[in-house]
Amino acid sequence: MLIASIAFFVLMNVLLRMIGITIAWADEMAVYAMVLSGFVGASLMLRARIDPAVLLLQEVLPKHLHHVLRAIVSGISASFGLVLCYLCWLWFNPAALVAAGFDVAAFEAATFNFVYTNVTPIMGVPTFFFFLILPFFAVAITVHALTNLCEDLGLLDRGQDPAGLFKDEVQ
Repeated sequence: MLIASIAFFVLMNVLLRMIGITIAWADEMAVYAMVLSGFVGASLMLRARIDPAVLLLQEVLPKHLHHVLRAIVSGISASFGLVLCYLCWLWFNPAALVAAGFDVAAFEAATFNFVYTNVTPIMGVPTFFFFLILPFFAVAITVHALTNLCEDLGLLDRGQDPAGLFKDEVQ
């Protein structure tokens, strides 16, 4: 849906510009849809193991070490996801927001964090709604990387199509 919305917004704006009408918010919405789809797609690609990879090291290693290399990569990906979860917690700071009684002005005064009141330049929508993709991505990539790690360690069996993409290439 996000990819289709990018095409829709861009084509709609191009067609309307041909008759002299410009819709500035359509360009902005297409950019946000593209960013959101990138985060969602990256998480799914990690789970399906179809993400782009540098295979140079894998080609040099003996075959019996490929499994170890995959486990190391899954561990690094899980660590990255956990760090990103922590950074999202610091950025959105829900504990301080609750302590401020959900009063955004008091939250901003106490923390100098303006994530909840920044707005998009054209549409005027709070950017925090778009930023929510980051905690979603952090949790999703952590879960997917930990699942891949458990499969690499032999703790779980890998299904035929774990990400539901009908294209799962296990290397």
